[in-house]
Amino acid sequence: MKNKVKIYPIELITGVWALLTGLYIVVVPHCIRETTLWNLLSLRLGVIVVLTAIVLSDTFLFRRKLAFIRQLLPLALIIQWYPETYYYNQAFFSSIDKYLIAADQWICGFQPSTSFSVALPYAWFNELMNFSYMTFFPALAFTPLYFYFRDKGRGYYAAFILLCSFLIYYSFFVIFPSEGPQFFVCHSDDIAIPVMGPFRKFLLLLHSRGELPTGAIPSSHIGIMCVYMILFWKNARKVFFWILPFSLLLAMSTVYIKAHYFIDVIAGMIFAYPTYFVSDKIWRFLYYEKVEN
Repeated sequence: MKNKVKIYPIELITGVWALLTGLYIVVVPHCIRETTLWNLLSLRLGVIVVLTAIVLSDTFLFRRKLAFIRQLLPLALIIQWYPETYYYNQAFFSSIDKYLIAADQWICGFQPSTSFSVALPYAWFNELMNFSYMTFFPALAFTPLYFYFRDKGRGYYAAFILLCSFLIYYSFFVIFPSEGPQFFVCHSDDIAIPVMGPFRKFLLLLHSRGELPTGAIPSSHIGIMCVYMILFWKNARKVFFWILPFSLLLAMSTVYIKAHYFIDVIAGMIFAYPTYFVSDKIWRFLYYEKVEN
């Protein structure tokens, strides 16, 4: 990246997401529930103001010291972008969960999201599944950091691909609202996951801070997991095989803890490579294949 370029691609797509979703909720305000139009717009205004301030205050020295932090901060915003899809995903449907349940029944002949934990109720397996589900979050941090310390440009690329992929999946959540079995199905203790150990307690704590009944299909957990596995397959094959067991357990855990229906997992996998492909094309369209500090 030449020194005269003061905005990074990951900042650019963050601004575009804020603008597009802001325009969306203004055009179809009836999609909003349990919050106000101003609350949603004020967040986007704040993000755009901060991004603009960072870009305008950019200097060569500033860029050298904080360039990679500027890649990670937009990625960290997924903590906000994901749960808030719940507040404005009612434009076309109220919920498609009943169709996902029917799809699971047609594919499997039963409901994996409720039967899996019943078939394996053991405390050790419960903890393994909850731990495996949480490995997704350190993997998100590990992926851009790993590539960054090998090559700065690859680190910027990995961060961009991950965020762009997230935003593509979130677009589905806005149009096709689905709560997932943990919200739509588990209304009684008979089929809820029992709290048996520290990993389950910690996951419930995380969910209490930022989980809302949104984003079941396609599973972004599965889709983004596949995306970072693609990155490692293409650029760090040994690491791919090291994290493959954790990824397989992660895929199982999404159904076991009732975060997703089985069809969500399938859809997450199906959309993973097209999502990676589109994200890569956007990166190349912006001509940021190589980034220099």
